[in-house]
Amino acid sequence: MNKWLALALTLLLAGWLGFSAAQPPAPKPVTAAADQFAAARAMADIRIIAREPHPTGSVGNDVVRAHVIERLRSLGFSVRQTVTPLPEKPRERLRKWGGANADMASAVTLIALRPGHDPAAQAVAVMAHYDSVWASPGAADDGMGVASALEIARAIPQASQARDLVLLITDAEELGLVGAKAFFAPGTAGDPLADRIGALVDLESRGGGGRAVMFETGPANGNMIKLLAASVANPAANSLAVKIYELLPNSTDFTPAKQRGVAGFNFAFMGRAELYHSPLSTPDAIDPGSLQHMGDEGLAITRALVTATALPAPAPDAVFSDVLGWGIIAYPVWAGWVLVAGIAALIIGAARRQVAEWRWPQVAASSVDALVGVLACGVLLYAGNLLSGADGKVNYYDRLAALPRLETQALLLFAAGLIITLALVPARRPAWVTWAGLALVNLLMVIMVQALLPAAAPILAWPLLLAALAMALAARWRGLALLAPALAAIFGFAFAGGFGHFTLLAIGPGMPSAIAIFAPLTLLLLWPLTPRLPRRPALLVALALVLVAGGLALWVRLDPIAASVPPYSDKS
Repeated sequence: MNKWLALALTLLLAGWLGFSAAQPPAPKPVTAAADQFAAARAMADIRIIAREPHPTGSVGNDVVRAHVIERLRSLGFSVRQTVTPLPEKPRERLRKWGGANADMASAVTLIALRPGHDPAAQAVAVMAHYDSVWASPGAADDGMGVASALEIARAIPQASQARDLVLLITDAEELGLVGAKAFFAPGTAGDPLADRIGALVDLESRGGGGRAVMFETGPANGNMIKLLAASVANPAANSLAVKIYELLPNSTDFTPAKQRGVAGFNFAFMGRAELYHSPLSTPDAIDPGSLQHMGDEGLAITRALVTATALPAPAPDAVFSDVLGWGIIAYPVWAGWVLVAGIAALIIGAARRQVAEWRWPQVAASSVDALVGVLACGVLLYAGNLLSGADGKVNYYDRLAALPRLETQALLLFAAGLIITLALVPARRPAWVTWAGLALVNLLMVIMVQALLPAAAPILAWPLLLAALAMALAARWRGLALLAPALAAIFGFAFAGGFGHFTLLAIGPGMPSAIAIFAPLTLLLLWPLTPRLPRRPALLVALALVLVAGGLALWVRLDPIAASVPPYSDKS
């Protein structure tokens, strides 16, 4: 097969596979089976919850609370309310939002309990917050979470509960986690029920679409991840997300529970990021498919926990990731070193079959190509970000609204950096020499990540395993010289591309150059499929991509503040 055709088919199939894996499922109708989560049923609650903005202390907040209490009681829960006076800092924020009664406002948290067969067993809690920020109807944050919690509870018959089910619907999350902090306060300062919570499922949002990612766990998550892998049919979860969130200065209602040592999971979606805290976050704006995905994941793991005769015991943190939504692979940290050893054996074995002994110095020299790729992509991404307006004061919410354009710009600049790198590879160097050099650089990166941040190892190690297998097959059978690398690239690009997309959603508005770390892996997967690029035409193509990306950057820089930006944010 012609290399250009093979490359085009590979990229098309990888793009289709990655795009398909990133899509949420179709929403289920109200006629769905009673034991299933139906987004259409949950949407009925969202339309009531998100009729108007309902920050803590507002009349709208009172209306939402009354509705949630009524729904909880209709589902067989006993409900009590706890009132927590707002500390001064949250009260001051409420004043800045324009709260007329900020001086008298309190957080009113709803604690609902439905007994299981064993009242002495540890309880399972599902948590979401019902307050919104000022000026946002809060259909996404956190109307989708509250509605999901109610629909999850409806889909689990009380007769199936081995243990108590608690729905914790908190208030004043947007003002500093006031309700959750009061419930999970250390020792006797917290709610008496907090001591009985053995596992917690939190439902959150930083957008209004996309797949719901499990991005945070409680401490010692090894056995909890095993249960998640066995329970959820269409998961979106990885240990890198958990580690990234630990490093970011962010918090949700799950934070005080985690600090208390409660095991559990935190789910949220980040697609349609422009709806985060936005006046446009209405029921009609959110994606019902995203609601369905959050509900499916939340229901599966809650059902597994609440029907379990024993909750998972604490175990060392696992390294894990979903594989294109098909399932979760999880293993202990030490197993990552076994994987690294296997990858090394495949790469070295293949290279020794194809690279003459006297060419190994060239292999080492060709490793520089990977570093050139990182540099080229990183510089272009950094410069493009500055051109888009990041060289001065930016409005965070306006950058979220521009994320689709910023992500497209980043993809174009990343491609330009790769083309520049490939064009600079010496034409006389044997193809296997460069392939081996790129593989060794990637192996070194995986070893470093495995040693320093094992939770992030799957992002590089799993695609590298595919590339190493392709090298081994191509080295032994000439007929597989194109097919094996193409298959590795299809699945490798789809898998790593999902991580790249997640990285841009998580930290892209501030540091899109972070995706330059994917340059060596991308070069490795591309190399056996890419014809030798004539230098001048290749550089012209790269220049064209840079110019288009620059146009997108100027569009972001010069267009007016988005209508989705909250009115209380700094719009200067």
